[in-house]
Amino acid sequence: MQGVEVRDRGEHNPQPLRVHVTEPEPAKHGFIWFQGGSDGVVRAWICASCGYTELYTDNLAALYESYRKTLG
Repeated sequence: MQGVEVRDRGEHNPQPLRVHVTEPEPAKHGFIWFQGGSDGVVRAWICASCGYTELYTDNLAALYESYRKTLG
């Protein structure tokens, strides 16, 4: 089974499980500044015979770009 949604129970209703990478605050920015970052949705691939499960995250390019900014 591929691309099965993985959900978090949440307070009020189930939400798709996400990962988030927050970008660091730049040394110089204007008076109005918004924290940068990227999100990705986690999906599962599940073996229908044994139940073995692998997790995969979409939006990899944007997540990796945000992550690289945290490295300095």
